[in-house]
Amino acid sequence: MKKSHILGLIAIAIAISSLMVIAGDASTYVDFKTATERKGSTVQIVGHLSLDKEISYKPEIDPNSFSFWMKDENGLEKRVICQKEKPAEFERSEQIVLTGQMKEDVFYAHEILLKCPSKYQDEKLQNEDLIFE
Repeated sequence: MKKSHILGLIAIAIAISSLMVIAGDASTYVDFKTATERKGSTVQIVGHLSLDKEISYKPEIDPNSFSFWMKDENGLEKRVICQKEKPAEFERSEQIVLTGQMKEDVFYAHEILLKCPSKYQDEKLQNEDLIFE
């Protein structure tokens, strides 16, 4: 085999192994307990906004940071500091997916995804009411 073929195969092997590592890390959701055990590691957590606790966002001081409280799927509640602008309709979200790291007793998120109520949900309910009348 030529040296260029060998180098090409090595490059492909490195690329495939890198993609497998990235895909493995990104596809697994953990809870706050597991995130605490994996301090320093980037993890993804799914949960729900704790509406009875304070949401702190002061855009005049720092428009790219806000904090809130979230309950994970097991009901454990932790404070979250998000290093992003507060999304519109944040308080109406049904589910939150955070990517970040646990430090001390606070989760520092650098990515946030929201599952918001569907704008078609009310329309669907109205259509169902019409069908059953």
